[in-house]
This record gives sequence, C-alpha cells and structure tokens, in this order.
Amino acid sequence: MVLYIMRHAEAVEGSDVLKDEWRFLTENGRLSAKNTSSLIARYGPKPRLIISSPLTRAVQTAEIIAEKACRKNVVAASGFLLPGADISELAEHLKSCKDSKRVMLVGHEPQLGTLVTALLGCEDGTVYLKKGACVALKFDPDKIDRPACFLWYLPPGKKRTTSLKKAFPQR
Repeated sequence: MVLYIMRHAEAVEGSDVLKDEWRFLTENGRLSAKNTSSLIARYGPKPRLIISSPLTRAVQTAEIIAEKACRKNVVAASGFLLPGADISELAEHLKSCKDSKRVMLVGHEPQLGTLVTALLGCEDGTVYLKKGACVALKFDPDKIDRPACFLWYLPPGKKRTTSLKKAFPQR
C-alpha cells in the first residue's frame, strides 16, 4: 500500500474565543493545500481514501486535497488522528485499510512525525513534518520491524525530494 501522510496546512492561531478544534485554514494555508494537491496528483498514483483528524483545519486540508488528488474523492474523519491519539492504535487501524491500496492520512504534529519515524524504523531521531507537507511511504502492514520504505517528501513551496536524508536532515 502507498501511504501518504500529510500535516494540515497553515491555520489561524487559537485564542480564548477560538477553541483549538475550531481553528480553520488561513488563506495562505488554503492556497498551499491546493498547490500540494496538484503536485500529489501529478506525481501519482492518487490516494483512494483520505482519513483525516476530525479537527476543522485537518478536515479542510483533506477536502482540498481530495478535490484533485484523491481518486474516489473520499474523506473520512477518524479519532485515531486526533492530537495525542495512540500511534500504535493508528498503525493497527491502517492494517484494515490495505484493500484501499493508496491511503492518505491528514493530521497533526507531533503525532504524524512520530508515526513516520516508527513506520520507517528510524532510530536516529524523530521526523518532523512542516505545516502542509506530505510524505509518501510504501507501507506493508504485515511487516513488524520496518513496515514502511520512504518514497518522497513534499514540503509546501519546495520541490519533492526522494532522499530520506535530504528530506529530514535534522534526524
């Protein structure tokens, strides 16, 4: 399965009036998500299913991505992608999605970076995804130690890189 892992695009800051779960994308965040969507569609193959955190900024990002980059334009919200949710439960849930062949997750840091780190079996530091960035992995849910291989990383406004070391040099 090809697994796309994307951090939500830039959102407005929370405040006493605007709760965290209601934070929405900025105009720049929307534009960035549209551009990323076009690039993902061009690099192919397109995701068949997008699973998003139920928080507003993630759902908005997922819907924008689905317009161009999702083959069946299907977006599902899941509590597995809420900030602070258990990574092992999310990884276990992914096993039930393997028939979709190409799945995209849209969520939050540090959870997504921790997931990428765990799936790649990285022992030399945690991966950090920038807002609006997407990483593509070849994921085999039946493997235990290193269930994923790095395919590429696409930060917003930058070129896609196919080198894990260049994508995440701070590791």
